[in-house]
Amino acid sequence: MTWILYIHILSACAWIGGSIVLFGLGVFIRDKATQEVVYGTIGPFYGYFETVWLLILISTGLALGEHFQLFSLMNSDTELGHYVVWKLVLVSLLSIATMVHLYIAFATHKTTRTLVQKFLSRGGSLAIFLLNLAILWVAINIRSAL
Repeated sequence: MTWILYIHILSACAWIGGSIVLFGLGVFIRDKATQEVVYGTIGPFYGYFETVWLLILISTGLALGEHFQLFSLMNSDTELGHYVVWKLVLVSLLSIATMVHLYIAFATHKTTRTLVQKFLSRGGSLAIFLLNLAILWVAINIRSAL
């Protein structure tokens, strides 16, 4: 089971690290033409790369939760049980935000986005960034409670 934990941690590093890099690019590259070139070049690769890591992250997380019987704690009134519920809720929200963001990104690749598409895409990026930090915080608390 140790190797699954290592893969889970590796995938978390790839997923969170990658999202921080892209979020940072969006914040610090102010020139719209440069943004289009950067995101148009690395966006498709990054989308596939991150989707694979997210699927591995969720799969290994479910395996670890089942192995360590964390899901049975969800109905208990314990600190650990509350953290497990919070992590599942946050991961579900992250998955939804990622699906919306990727759908818009792939559907509008190399085209002009509508105002709604821009709002959902940028809002999705911000949600992914913030949810990653929240999930990381909950994961640290789960580890501390074990």
